[in-house]
Amino acid sequence: MARIEHVVVLMLENRSFDCMLGGLYPNRTDFDGLRGNESNPWHRDDGIVEQIPVWTTGAQTPEEATIPDPDPGELFEDMSMQIYGLHPDGTPRMNGFVDNYMRQPPNGKPPEPRAVMHYFVPEQLPVLSTLARSFGVSDCWFASAPCETWPNRLFAHTGQSGGQLDNTAIPRPFFLPTVFRRLETHGRTWKVYFHDVPQTAALADVWPYSNAFSLFRSRVLSRCRKRHAA
Repeated sequence: MARIEHVVVLMLENRSFDCMLGGLYPNRTDFDGLRGNESNPWHRDDGIVEQIPVWTTGAQTPEEATIPDPDPGELFEDMSMQIYGLHPDGTPRMNGFVDNYMRQPPNGKPPEPRAVMHYFVPEQLPVLSTLARSFGVSDCWFASAPCETWPNRLFAHTGQSGGQLDNTAIPRPFFLPTVFRRLETHGRTWKVYFHDVPQTAALADVWPYSNAFSLFRSRVLSRCRKRHAA
C-alpha cells in the first residue's frame, strides 16, 4: 500500500461485466466470466419458450459496437425482472434479460432477442482488456442499486442514493455528505475530471472546492504525459 501514490476511478456505465470482460479469461476456472454455454429463456407470445444463448462474432464494426440497439430497460422494475426472471420465486437467477428486453415499449426499431445476450471478446476491447490484465479486475463487482444512472452515481460519491430509484423527480442540488469531504478532513487531495458537465457539480458538499474540477482532455492527458516522461 505504501507504494500507491494515486487512486484513479474511471466511471463508465450501461455495460455489464460479462458484456465487456466476460471473455477475458475463457479457460480459467478461478475467473467468474463466461463459458459460452450460458443462455436466457424467451417466453414468446405464442407460448413457446426459446433459449437464447450468449454470442459474439468478434467483429470490430460500428454496428457490433452498438449492440444492443435499442437499449435495454434501466428502471428498477426492469432490472428486477432481469435479475429475478419473468416468474420470480425470490431467487436471483439472472434469467430475465431476454424477456424484459422483448417487453420494452416500442422505440422505432424492433428488438432482436439475441441482442441483449451479446458480449465482446478482448480483441474488440484492446485498451480495457489490457488494463484489466495489467492491473487486475474484480469479477464480482456489482452496481450499488439495480436502477438508473443518478442513484448509482450518488452511491459512488456519497455512499447512498438519497432514496432515489431512477433519474426522474430527483432533487437538485443534492445535500448529501460526500467522499470528497471525507478525503479533505483526512488531509487527502482529490480531483474530478470531466468531459462536458460533471454530475458531481450537483453535490452542494463540494461547491467550496471549484478548483478541484478540471476538463479531462486539457488536464488528465497532459499530467499523464508528464508523469510518463519523468
